[in-house]
Amino acid sequence: MDRYRFPAYIFLGNNRYRERYGLDFEDFKVGQVFRHRPGVTISQQDNVEECVNTFNQAMIHFDEYYAEHTEFKRPLINTTLIVQRLMGMIWKTYYRRKRIVEWGSIDMLAPVFGGDTLYAESEVLFVGANLKDSESGLIEILLSGSNQKQQKTCEIRCTMLLYKREHLPFSAKNY
Repeated sequence: MDRYRFPAYIFLGNNRYRERYGLDFEDFKVGQVFRHRPGVTISQQDNVEECVNTFNQAMIHFDEYYAEHTEFKRPLINTTLIVQRLMGMIWKTYYRRKRIVEWGSIDMLAPVFGGDTLYAESEVLFVGANLKDSESGLIEILLSGSNQKQQKTCEIRCTMLLYKREHLPFSAKNY
């Protein structure tokens, strides 16, 4: 049986395959831009639960009366929730990530409110060797979040290690 017959699957053995997500380190090039779909609509309930779970007591996130007296006029979505959702939206592309090694910056550019839909786009800024081990390489991305009005709401710079093609720990050769 041809082990490369189904490129979206890892051949494990006779009639056994595992779904394969993401790109190998070798597939990334500087300048590539990925639009990650679908978008995610964030509710005020999601926001309140995030604030409760993280003990965030900033009234701007959940007190509508308080928020009416601010420049935003509505409760703001918690920044940690926005970052979590955007990072979660890119998982299929960067599935072979070994780990995040650096958060370069997290910039909030516009407010996000309950009911807004976030969309993620990432651009590859750097691709290079990992001098500490040969099984992975370094990649730096700029992750941009936009709302349903195509207004940029957030930019995140991060550097991560991605497994090289032959070193993925859950590939067929390791089973």
